[in-house]
Amino acid sequence: MADPRNELADIVVPAAPTVRAAGDADWTPWAAGGLIALIAVTLLIGIWYRRRPTRALRALAAAISRREDSVSALAARLDFWTRAHFRLSRVEATRPPPGVDPAGWAASAETLARLRFGASGGGSYDELAELCRRARDWKRHA
Repeated sequence: MADPRNELADIVVPAAPTVRAAGDADWTPWAAGGLIALIAVTLLIGIWYRRRPTRALRALAAAISRREDSVSALAARLDFWTRAHFRLSRVEATRPPPGVDPAGWAASAETLARLRFGASGGGSYDELAELCRRARDWKRHA
């Protein structure tokens, strides 16, 4: 028969806790903190890259309002932004990107081509600023 003193010894007198050596550290909190920091940095970089087209369009609109360059050069920058943002080879009035109003796209593409390649008039900067506002709206819907 079992000795009751030995069977109940762990209940009455608990086992002594294990003692770690001086060099043994628990790295679990540090690993968890590092992983959280890595995830946070990755998310911030992703947000920064996602907002790049918005920053570029905002800089272009500011350049238009300050009239930093000629109308044709600013229109070329807007054309480049539009092609890059919508992944187009050319900005054509007959081929709007998905999610963009075809009638508005056609009018804007024709205006952009006229400003880029034609003679600029007195209201050309205003027309270009309006195209930037439209492009900002297209960016939200696309």
